[in-house]
Amino acid sequence: MKNPIPAAPPVTPAPVAPPVKLETKNYIVRTLTPQDASDNWLRWARDPEIMNPINTPMMEMKREQLQNYIRTFDRRSRYVFGIFDKKSGEHVGFYQLKLSLNQRTVTFNVLIGEKSHWGRNAVLETREVLLDFFFEKCGMEKAIGMPLARNFPMIYNYKAQGWRLEGTLRGHCRAAGGDKRLDQYQFGLLRSDWRTRAKKGSLT
Repeated sequence: MKNPIPAAPPVTPAPVAPPVKLETKNYIVRTLTPQDASDNWLRWARDPEIMNPINTPMMEMKREQLQNYIRTFDRRSRYVFGIFDKKSGEHVGFYQLKLSLNQRTVTFNVLIGEKSHWGRNAVLETREVLLDFFFEKCGMEKAIGMPLARNFPMIYNYKAQGWRLEGTLRGHCRAAGGDKRLDQYQFGLLRSDWRTRAKKGSLT
């Protein structure tokens, strides 16, 4: 007897995007490969002053573990970008980005690990070129950021760049290493708002 239910067509995965390299006045922002598993990144993972604001427990990672982690970013719906000092080439931080291709949104997470670059507008400067890339090259229509309510430097950076506070998620996540629950904010930036700011010359 012939099967009355036709077989579902095979799902074709989205193609892997080519490597991306962007430049700002002071930084290079580029997609990472496993070979970029730097000593700096391994050191950041052990530093509570760096990990606490993003609610991530300290960890003693081996280079192979970090390389395997970088491999999980497929350049389809998940990207990891390194931030490198343009003069010295030093790895100073990274972005993790998650795309919803159906909803055309991109969610930003960023860490500046090198403390010598804290307070130097590294996030504002580098996120600008990533917003341009994902809005204008990749067709995203909204950017989302979800910092902890206690992460005051990150909240300042979102507001300074024109992102709107869209809501507070009360007790949204548990504190790393404890039972306390933490509030989380959601910031949003529409592509139309970004283009308006670009025309006014007030991106950062």
